Amino acid sequence: MEEESGRQSPSPPADDCCPICFGSFSAPFQGPCGHWYCGACILEYWNHVAAFKPCNCPMCSRPITKLTPQSTLYHHQHHDQGIRHIINNVNQYNCLFLGGPRGFILQVLQLPLFVKRLIQAMMDPDRPVAYLSRLRLVAVLLGALYTLSPFDFLPRWRYLDAIDLFDCSAIALSFSLYFVGLYSRRRRLRRLRQLAPAPLFEVDM
Repeated sequence: MEEESGRQSPSPPADDCCPICFGSFSAPFQGPCGHWYCGACILEYWNHVAAFKPCNCPMCSRPITKLTPQSTLYHHQHHDQGIRHIINNVNQYNCLFLGGPRGFILQVLQLPLFVKRLIQAMMDPDRPVAYLSRLRLVAVLLGALYTLSPFDFLPRWRYLDAIDLFDCSAIALSFSLYFVGLYSRRRRLRRLRQLAPAPLFEVDM
C-alpha cells in the first residue's frame, strides 16, 4: 500500500528487490511513485529512453521526475567513490526535470549533458533517423542566423548557400553517428562472443 500511495519512505522494504536487476538494492533511490531502484540501474534504464525526457517507472509507468536517495546514502558517499559518483549523476538527472524557472536555468547549465545524450541517442542503430528532422531544423536556424549576421567565415560554394551547407552538414553528421554506433555495436557483440565460454562438447551430425 505504501508504494501504491506514492508516499516516501526512508529505506526500501527489507523483503523487496530492484525491479530492474531483480537483485538486492545497491545505492537505492526512490521515485515519486514510491517504488525503489538501484541508483545505477535506474540511470542505465534512463539511457535507453528519449534523450530529453524522464524515464517512466518500470513498475507503474509513472514519470520519474525526481529520485530520492535512501536516508543513509549520503553518509556512505564519504567512504565509497562509487556511491558518490551515482549520487552526482542522480543529482544531474533531478536538475534536468525540476521544472519552473530554476529548472530551466539548471537545464541550461546542464547543456553539455544534453548534447552528450543527444549524440548517444543518434548513435543508436535501432533509431537511425529518429533525431534527423530535429537536427536539420537546428541546422536551418543556424544557417539563417549566419545569413543575417555580419560574419562571413564559411567558404562560398557555387550551388550551396549557408542554409543548404548547414543542412547537408546535419545530414552527414546524423548518418556518420549512425554508422559509428553500428560499428560499436558489432564490436561489442564480437567481444561478447569471445568472452563467452566454449561449449563442453560438440554434437556430431
